[in-house]
Amino acid sequence: MSDNTSEARIELVQLANGDIALRRSDNPEQPLVVITISDQVDDLMPMDKIDIAESMVEAGIERYRDIQVERVEESQTVNSGMLH
Repeated sequence: MSDNTSEARIELVQLANGDIALRRSDNPEQPLVVITISDQVDDLMPMDKIDIAESMVEAGIERYRDIQVERVEESQTVNSGMLH
């Protein structure tokens, strides 16, 4: 038996208007995140737009992960009956 479902990938692309979008490859019309870099910043480093956006997305993912870990640890502390 084979699995015909395809795995959606997340991609970071530059849109026609210059914005950077994080989107699922199976649904490119609905970006998950859109990053607009100002003309002022773009003038300073036009070739680095994707790198800047990638760093922003990575930082967001890392922060999200940290928040999830904090919530799990907080939940375990509350469920253990420990008081601080």
